[in-house]
Amino acid sequence: MRRFMVLALLVIGALSVASVGTMSGRLPAQAHTVLVVEDLENNYNVSKKAVLMDMVLNQLAIEQLIAQYVEMLAYNNGLDPKDIYKAFDGDLGLAVWVDSEGTDRLVIVLGPTENPKALKAAIEKILPQLLPSEIELNIAVDQEYLFIGDIEQYAVTEKGFNLSLVTEGLTPGFAYFYSSVGDVVQKGSLWNEEGILIAEALSVPLSEETRERFSSALEGASVVELEAGYHLPLVSGFAKINDLSFLSDLNIEQLGLLPLELGELKIGTQDITEFSEEMTGEIMVDANISVDDIFANLMGSEGTTSGATDSVGYSYVLRAGYSGTLDDLKFRLEKADPDLKILVIENGLSIEDQYIWVSDGWLYVSSSNQVKITKELQEGAIVSDLEVYNDLLKFSGSEGFARLFLDSGYILTGLMGVEIESGVLVNSQYVREIGGIRSTIVIK
Repeated sequence: MRRFMVLALLVIGALSVASVGTMSGRLPAQAHTVLVVEDLENNYNVSKKAVLMDMVLNQLAIEQLIAQYVEMLAYNNGLDPKDIYKAFDGDLGLAVWVDSEGTDRLVIVLGPTENPKALKAAIEKILPQLLPSEIELNIAVDQEYLFIGDIEQYAVTEKGFNLSLVTEGLTPGFAYFYSSVGDVVQKGSLWNEEGILIAEALSVPLSEETRERFSSALEGASVVELEAGYHLPLVSGFAKINDLSFLSDLNIEQLGLLPLELGELKIGTQDITEFSEEMTGEIMVDANISVDDIFANLMGSEGTTSGATDSVGYSYVLRAGYSGTLDDLKFRLEKADPDLKILVIENGLSIEDQYIWVSDGWLYVSSSNQVKITKELQEGAIVSDLEVYNDLLKFSGSEGFARLFLDSGYILTGLMGVEIESGVLVNSQYVREIGGIRSTIVIK
């Protein structure tokens, strides 16, 4: 039985790669960025069975609204909506490459489809209404496929992208992404498993210097202890970086799919990595949104906020391990930006509508004062105890130096009035074998 299951998985994986390979053969051989998605319609239908996708697309009628808009565009332009939907009959391929003059070129390939000429006529009428006027559309048809983009340059470039560059080291899926720009190769795959939508991404450094920096900053780092405390109920993020200066030295985009935009976290107008000398490398970010206010906005009535119904109450708190004092922080901020308005308040500072204080070895930056946010945290959740969190963790692995959890069930339960288990988990871990990062997104 085990041999049969293994054989079945190998066959499924081989068929998936074979289908994607058919599309990759039509993409430029020297492309530096590639996206391939097979069997768009069927894989979309399977993917939306995940609880979150089903709730957003079906129960909240987002899919129906989009379909109505597409049909309105079709009828207003004398088209049959079926001609537009032909774009989803087959596969999708997208590639970016550099031409002989050093200019980036783009091509999108759709197919196979039974009548690409009808699809071409529909796209030529519809897309100009959806895109900026300065974008010129070039569309061509060849047998069962339709091509959009820099058609003249595409026609003379060598075809046949090496699929092994994309698939090596990745779990087989119905979609693949690849980008080799700069010193780090990024690639990923997407698949469905047991009603769960899963994406995997690898960030692989090319130079020995970058590999050493990844290893020094990330190897052995873990967020297990960070997730065990209390957090706000909607979004919880954790990261442990051995050397925080690593983030200021390295272009944050080279990290690939990192759950926390650590390089973008601000204290006033300053990047948090500018204070790395006093930082321990442990970071937690939490956020919450008022479900009552979201519901009030949808119903057009007032919620818990005192303002108009287009405002939604939210709160956030950043906690960073910190060995300095509040005076040290104030001095650094004033030195970095003499014009920065810093107000000294009870137990902390106030900067640009943010509250800042230091307590028990942690630096806090929050939307609320210390008393209020401490109360909110105490009434929050211990993430590692949540059932949906542990269910998602089974698909991503328990090791990781950075992790982000969105408890979408918390919002959906409040909106729908019935208990709904749903969540999104992003887990990033250092992988010694590739000298880089593997990130996994799990959506339920």
